[in-house]
Amino acid sequence: MQDVRIAVIGAGLAGLACARELARADVSVTVFEKSRGLGGRLATRREGNLAFDHGAQFFTARSESFRRFADSGMRAGVVARWEPRIREDQREWDAPIDEWLVGTPGMSAAVRPLSRNLDVRTGVGVHELLVSQHGWQLLTDAGKATEAFDALAVAVPAPQALSLLGPHGSGFRRISEVAMAPCWTAMMSFEVPLDAVPGVYRWTSGPLTWAACDASKPGRPGHEQCWVAHASPAWSRERLEADARDVAQWLWEEFASACGISGITPSHLHAHRWRHAFTERPLGQPFLVDEESAAGACGDWCIAPRVEAAWDSGRALAHTLLSIVGRATPAMLR
Repeated sequence: MQDVRIAVIGAGLAGLACARELARADVSVTVFEKSRGLGGRLATRREGNLAFDHGAQFFTARSESFRRFADSGMRAGVVARWEPRIREDQREWDAPIDEWLVGTPGMSAAVRPLSRNLDVRTGVGVHELLVSQHGWQLLTDAGKATEAFDALAVAVPAPQALSLLGPHGSGFRRISEVAMAPCWTAMMSFEVPLDAVPGVYRWTSGPLTWAACDASKPGRPGHEQCWVAHASPAWSRERLEADARDVAQWLWEEFASACGISGITPSHLHAHRWRHAFTERPLGQPFLVDEESAAGACGDWCIAPRVEAAWDSGRALAHTLLSIVGRATPAMLR
């Protein structure tokens, strides 16, 4: 059987779920990821002995296939239940109503098993897609990739996907319909634990939407107490180009005020900007594909702002690409 080569751009959950399905059909898959690590917004930032889940905070599993993925992760020790005490505005719960799942020892650990035995090239940004008589070629940080690929899956945030795929088919212009919101995130650690506050805060108005104690999650380092706070989309948009050091201080002050904290300062304080953090207006279909060029786009932005939506989108695109290149679709997740 002739070898089929497919490139996947992006090693978040959508990209890795897509690549894993393709590999199960005996397709040769190469994954390109501009960051050094895997997981996309299922991210963990490490600073010495400190660890912060500064992207997606948890996920739920509703569909049968994603439930199997989560259960497999739990058996392998890379996924666990998280049951924090929650305060939302003036209301409190002893634990989440739904089952909240997290990666252990960090959020990115949940997706790493998907990359096993795949050719994943981290630290390689893809800037342009080129079509030649041999197939798709990728212009990367290091210049044009030597390989040519029979098909292509783009699993990056919608604005980046539009930049790459827009010149290669009018159907991809629909990506411009998607709206994604930014989020400034503060990472804070404390030598003196903030034991008097819940593990999770949520706010329905104001500059902050979320704050969580990472120490309340299973399998986290037990050094200083680490917290993550997310700013609202509106607050983040207004300060999108602000200096990260200023943002970190502003968010710490907002967090301290909202939680009634005084007489304590963080031993570590840093901010990270997620330029494309949340899907505000999704595409409304599982993926986009151009059959003639054998290229497609996937991500949570296609369906809904949920981790599970990224999984569903990536797998659905993989099945369609396999059909285009004439390979059988795997019957079920093993």
